[in-house]
Amino acid sequence: MDSYFNFNTSALSTKKQLHSRMSLQPMFVPHELITVILSLLSVKAIQRFRCVSKFWNTFISDSNLTEMHLKISSRNPHFILSIPEYPLTCVVSVFVKQLLESRSITIASETCLSLRWGIREVVGSCNGLLCVLFNSINNEKMMYKFCLWNPATRTISEKLGFFCDYEPSLGPFKFSFGCDYLTGTYKIVALHTQRNEDGESNDDAWISKVRVFNLGDNCWRDIQSFSSVPLVWNKGVHLSGTINWLSIHGAYISLCDGERFRALIPNVKQLVIVSLDLSTETYKTFLLPNDFIEVPCLEPSLRVMMDCLCFSHDFNKTEFVVWQMKELGVQQSWTQLFRIEYFNLQLNNPPTEVDFFYDEYMKCEIPLLSFYISKDGNTLILAYDEINAVIIYNQLDNTVKRTRISNEIDWFTAVDYVESLVSTDWSSTLMVPLDQVCNMYVYF
Repeated sequence: MDSYFNFNTSALSTKKQLHSRMSLQPMFVPHELITVILSLLSVKAIQRFRCVSKFWNTFISDSNLTEMHLKISSRNPHFILSIPEYPLTCVVSVFVKQLLESRSITIASETCLSLRWGIREVVGSCNGLLCVLFNSINNEKMMYKFCLWNPATRTISEKLGFFCDYEPSLGPFKFSFGCDYLTGTYKIVALHTQRNEDGESNDDAWISKVRVFNLGDNCWRDIQSFSSVPLVWNKGVHLSGTINWLSIHGAYISLCDGERFRALIPNVKQLVIVSLDLSTETYKTFLLPNDFIEVPCLEPSLRVMMDCLCFSHDFNKTEFVVWQMKELGVQQSWTQLFRIEYFNLQLNNPPTEVDFFYDEYMKCEIPLLSFYISKDGNTLILAYDEINAVIIYNQLDNTVKRTRISNEIDWFTAVDYVESLVSTDWSSTLMVPLDQVCNMYVYF
């Protein structure tokens, strides 16, 4: 009996020792599984793991995690909203989901995204990187500098893309930001419109000159110009490796009435989309919808919504219309998504000019701007320049809701944005897979 008891006691002790050793052995978690888990977290949470060890810091910098996190983060879009001040020292990041679900949003001061230096504007956003513009006037010339800023990681690149404009009196440059998806290279596009001295007719009286800054070779280059004029309030929008401008082609008349600009456009077909391919640096011209048959009284707009080019315009001073180009560059793919009476938006119709002289002119201003369409295509978010709020319209039940933000916001500068781990170091960003799942000016 004693020997039996001693045997069982010995066996139990051995079992406990074995279990104890097993519990002390570290569990192996495949790197692929760690990547998946981390990709589901916020950038702020992931950044904390960098302090754990050198291994974690290196692992979080891996391009596979960066790409996977970006794809998942893209399902939760934000807007970067500017505070109306100059120079601009901070911006606000707001979830689209917040706008859709709330009637009022309070932004705590500690959640505002601040820069150490004031900037002129946010040029654009791509893969979680904001391209921000600094400018200054020195001896009657305008100097432009840019940085890449990742608000989620709180990192900013060195200043890049410096160049001087020695003739600022001819009008300001317009800037756009995007990515050449064939090479994964980020590019800044500078556009300037001026009189075409070599033009032989009124149809080519104006020319839009274009420069491109390539972060891969750190230089500005002049590229081919195009003979149309982007509309006053339309900046180039980035989509699938292209920059797209809503432009006037051919002869037109412009005038300035005080602080207002107007354009007399004889034919609605003069309004076109000029598209620059960032890979080949060549242009294509897209026509607007066939049912767009008359020049609107207010300047139309071009935005990227639902990953497509969308064209919005006034119709007959009574309705607001939104079209979507479902396939980039295919004229037959234009589809009308919304046609809303101003009355249903609880807005007044655009004011009618008293002076008959202006009846044929288009006002170069955009009081109503669409900037988001829900995935089901039924909900539209618009900004209206007379209220400090956004209008949320649902066409299924014809309802309208207004969402306000506690801060004073410039809604018309809203930039699409997603949080990401993409580096602001241009030499690193070139290594991130970014496909969708000569006249030389060198500055140092």
